[in-house]
Amino acid sequence: MRYLYCLPLVLSLFYSLSTAAQRRGVSSTLLLPELQTEFALKGDDYLLVGLRAPLFTASPGVDLQRLGLNLGYERFWDQQWSGGATLRLEFFNGYRGGGDVGRLYTDLVPELFVRHWNTLGAFNFRQRLGVDYYVPGGERGESRASTHLRLDLDRLFPLGGKTAIRPRLAYEAAAYLRLQRDDDELKERVIDFGALRGEVGVVLSPRFDFTPWVASQTVYLNTLPQYDSMGNQTSGGRTNLVSPVVGLDVRLTLFRGGTPFERRQLPTQH
Repeated sequence: MRYLYCLPLVLSLFYSLSTAAQRRGVSSTLLLPELQTEFALKGDDYLLVGLRAPLFTASPGVDLQRLGLNLGYERFWDQQWSGGATLRLEFFNGYRGGGDVGRLYTDLVPELFVRHWNTLGAFNFRQRLGVDYYVPGGERGESRASTHLRLDLDRLFPLGGKTAIRPRLAYEAAAYLRLQRDDDELKERVIDFGALRGEVGVVLSPRFDFTPWVASQTVYLNTLPQYDSMGNQTSGGRTNLVSPVVGLDVRLTLFRGGTPFERRQLPTQH
């Protein structure tokens, strides 16, 4: 119960972010299907390979602009603490120097993280803290480090046999690591990115499960304000850019030795 102190902090961040922003924009819904293969190792340890295809629902149809590959490893030191690393790669087509010949680029995002697993009655309550470093593959963009904190709460409801459902709610906040700000640079927001996600995992067997989910992702910006001739602000300033997301994770679990064994398995949002 001592970890309940995190909840007032998150609620206060929600309130401060919603009241401080002057402008808000909502983009088209993003569809995010992902196929995962999880290799169950000793105990609760695992290797993960995931392939995702974000689909932008811009008119007149859906548009696939990137293809993502996610690699991960996590080791559990005991029943409460674990740590690991991930490597996300995103492949996309780009054009060099304004030319008309496209080429394949790859964004790289390596990450190190630690996780704490606690229980609140019959619910699982986890805290995941990670630090990653974004390396752009195209000509635009800059490398930068960020830290992420995710809190999630779920419960497993057996339905009989080997089937079960797992409702889950998660919130993740991210902030860029800024060591020093120039004198003429705008004061940044407290949080640069946030995501609230709700899902229902469906476990059909120890080897197969799938998770439909919805989320609201928000980018928190602070840019130079722009004004019209009447002095009314038309853009810029403190702005929240919201993106609705609808996803489906499908996971196949492969067990070491080929035979399923007893283990705690994380949700598909590892």
